[in-house]
Amino acid sequence: MMIKDYRYLYLLVPLILGLAFILGNYWNFPFFVIGDKAKITLHLVTDDGKTLNNFPCSAGSTVGNLLLNAALTVNVEGRTDGNGNITFRLPSVLPEVVVGTKYGTTGYYPSGIKYSFNNTVLGKWQPWNPTEEMVVKPILNPIPMYAKAVRLTIPSKETPVGFDLEAGDWVAPYGKGTVSDFVFTVTEKVPFVRASQPYDVTQTLSFSNKGDGIQSVLLPQNGGSALRLPRNSPEAGYQPTLPQELSLVGNKRLNGADGEVQNYFFRIRTVLDEQWNIKSALYGKIAGPIECGAQGYIQFTYYLNPTPNDRNMEFDPSKNLFQNLPSLQQVNAP
Repeated sequence: MMIKDYRYLYLLVPLILGLAFILGNYWNFPFFVIGDKAKITLHLVTDDGKTLNNFPCSAGSTVGNLLLNAALTVNVEGRTDGNGNITFRLPSVLPEVVVGTKYGTTGYYPSGIKYSFNNTVLGKWQPWNPTEEMVVKPILNPIPMYAKAVRLTIPSKETPVGFDLEAGDWVAPYGKGTVSDFVFTVTEKVPFVRASQPYDVTQTLSFSNKGDGIQSVLLPQNGGSALRLPRNSPEAGYQPTLPQELSLVGNKRLNGADGEVQNYFFRIRTVLDEQWNIKSALYGKIAGPIECGAQGYIQFTYYLNPTPNDRNMEFDPSKNLFQNLPSLQQVNAP
């Protein structure tokens, strides 16, 4: 009789495990996870330095699951305390967690970073409980702009070729543009044939007007705001040219001046008065690097404010002045 009772208990075990699995996934936190412990603290501030208290945040990691023998994600949520801090503790099989503000929080651009740990000690990812400051930017004055992601081949070498930012195209005879806002020149000391063969090519970006120019801006290591760059472009500091050298000489390869944290502001269509002061100009930004290849391609994502002398760079993605762009050319970030 006792054996029969135990048999019934054995039958209940998979039912209990199955119920735990179902409830765990319903609550968005899987049972029987595999992963070392991770702990991290966020400190939230606005771009004018104010702390954000009682602000919704979230964290996510990748874990293993004993029942499925597969990778799953764990997501936890919370709010910052009175000092703008929130501490997350969660398992992770990978040496990284994603932390940031809760997506869709009214009045603010989303912010998030991927934090990478070094190693584990006694089942804890190291460093244990680092504090990362995150800048959360309020949505203030998003405006319509010309915004486009372009990847093109420069149609001529050794000869300057203009690109019209309002038309989003090369100038005639290579496209429908009429104003040479950007001017690209490819100079070949040693022409590119293949990646393994020596070459020495320079791509230079220049401009059509005195006062036009470009300047570099590097992103901070963290921050993570969807509004990548400052919300206003600078008044001064623009350079008339941006050369990028692409070469393979011996075992040394140069791939241009850009890096992962590289961005730019630019000024075009500048009109100067008699004292060489700026009377009128258009301002814009390039989110990310200007990527170029020795074979002549160019790739960048630009935003152009159409209002003369307005340096506001806060783009409203729902009001792109380019209509019906193909999906690969659309810009969804502010």
